[in-house]
Amino acid sequence: MEKITELKTMQNNINILEISDELAKCSIQLDNIAELIEINLTISKLKDCDELTRIYFLADYIKQLSSKLDKFSNEIIKDDAK
Repeated sequence: MEKITELKTMQNNINILEISDELAKCSIQLDNIAELIEINLTISKLKDCDELTRIYFLADYIKQLSSKLDKFSNEIIKDDAK
């Protein structure tokens, strides 16, 4: 019975690590999207306008979400290690 409990604990730890890994991957992808947006804005012919401001805002928001996902992923790993 003790072995079964140990196996279930190991399985939960693996699932938590998989979830953390997926969150980290999403964070990286969001960072890449924000970077692509900024690169495209840099080479675009858009001048200062409301639309440009909105797009920069969205790129910054994507970075914030990415950062939160990354921190959450790290917290999951820390909590799991305890």
